[in-house]
Amino acid sequence: GMGGVLITVAIIALYTPWFPIFDLRQVSIVGNRHTVASDIVHLSGLKRGSALPSLRLRAASARIAALPWVKSADLVREFPHGVRIEITERVPVARRTSADGKCLLIAEGGIVVSDKCDGWNQTILLTGGSVSGISPGAHVLEPALVGLLDGLLRATLTGMTVRKLDVSNASSVVLTDDAGTRVLLGALEAAESRIRPLEALCRAVKIGNYEQVDLRFGGEATLVPRVRR
Repeated sequence: GMGGVLITVAIIALYTPWFPIFDLRQVSIVGNRHTVASDIVHLSGLKRGSALPSLRLRAASARIAALPWVKSADLVREFPHGVRIEITERVPVARRTSADGKCLLIAEGGIVVSDKCDGWNQTILLTGGSVSGISPGAHVLEPALVGLLDGLLRATLTGMTVRKLDVSNASSVVLTDDAGTRVLLGALEAAESRIRPLEALCRAVKIGNYEQVDLRFGGEATLVPRVRR
């Protein structure tokens, strides 16, 4: 009865004075090369003077991760008065021209991070595939294409630099490298599973010596050598 109420009041009386000692006065952000710091702070919902111990950092992290470039956001309390926001940004993997002539920059996870591709000419030029829109935050609609792009980003293709990826025919995906070698990956649904055999092939032979590499039939590769003129 009364005892419980008195204890509660006593606890509040004891703890309330601590909060101004641990109030939020400073937010530091690291890792954001393409994301504006003010956007991060705004989305975080962190307010000056808030009690550090009671901040809901996981919810703030989820809100920040809604920004197109942000892959993840880790928030750390830095007593007595700070929060550090550690941003990991997405790595661009491909660029694609939209119907109205815009260049969409697509990063890992299939997320459109920019509608400008200046300075990103080393990314893969993508033909075909569908995106949900033409503004940053839109995404690639085919999960198999997202998997293929992410797989190519992680792949170690010795002696090979992928320049183009044509998925305009979903039953016949074609990769082209900077030497003009065409790699046939077959259907889009299975294309990601061909990356590991391609890695192994790149370690075994000099891919640039071949005009075409056919990986459509599982465990075997058919290679067409370049004709020396």
